[in-house]
Amino acid sequence: MQKDAKIYIEQTILPPIAKEYPKMASEMSIQVRGSYALGVTDQFSDLEAIIWLDDPLWKTHGGQVQLMLQRWEQQHGRFAPAGYGHPEICVWSSSRLGSLTEFLETRADLPWEKVGIEEFYELQESLIIRDPHNVFHRLREATAPERTPDWLWKKLLISKLNKLEDDIQDFKTEVARSKMIESHIILGSLLEDLLLIGFITNRKYYPYRKHLQWAFARLPALASEVLPHIQAIASSADWTEKLASIEATKDTYSDYIMERSILTPEIMGDLVWAERFEAWSNPHWRDRLNRGEQKTKEAGYDSSYGWIWHWWDWI
Repeated sequence: MQKDAKIYIEQTILPPIAKEYPKMASEMSIQVRGSYALGVTDQFSDLEAIIWLDDPLWKTHGGQVQLMLQRWEQQHGRFAPAGYGHPEICVWSSSRLGSLTEFLETRADLPWEKVGIEEFYELQESLIIRDPHNVFHRLREATAPERTPDWLWKKLLISKLNKLEDDIQDFKTEVARSKMIESHIILGSLLEDLLLIGFITNRKYYPYRKHLQWAFARLPALASEVLPHIQAIASSADWTEKLASIEATKDTYSDYIMERSILTPEIMGDLVWAERFEAWSNPHWRDRLNRGEQKTKEAGYDSSYGWIWHWWDWI
């Protein structure tokens, strides 16, 4: 649990590091990720903690500290039993924060799309044990879900809804063909789509897949309506029942999105072109679509040929 991990790091791991490298110990940040940070550990959970150092300290002392931690683990055993072959505590350079560090700057063009939603979630929900320079506190403030631009939430939602439609059609086809391996592969993608749409609709970050259902159940809206359907999709032995639950989940989302005007009826009615013409940032995206249809008719073709005009940019 969070408290156990914090006590272990503060009382068992930090003292020998501080004794041998006192200057470095005062400079390092410590972050716990995964199950121990979220407080959802079980007998399979392993501790995943990071000691963050700025690049110069990491180059001069990081390797030695990592060796110290490895020796400690060999001599005294692991804090958590599972392990899976990676160190419990890794020593990382601050440069591994990558594009996140740009959010420490005050500017309009922050790189929201360069950072994955899972990374934002991990940053917000991880357990920070030490933060001497207030880096993680500032990053959390700068990347809070309510600060995420409206256009990005809309883009994510349009993209996921579009993918959902494709996955449903593929799923129906492969089930009809009795291709069970392919059906199960697509079903896994569908389950993930349906969960992620719930987070995006709530404008909440989502975790890596190991904790998706747990985090989904904590959403402020839709979880209680959607989870029974998703559980039925996963557990039913009948493919027709699975499909019915998929459609019911999609309808629940669509109703919620339309009732709250999260996306316009035009976008919901034409997700493919809405994504292609970037409707999240272009309120006049249908104008181009209409011009393409008009050009098609003027050339003497049925409007269904309009995609050709758009594909070759004949408008």
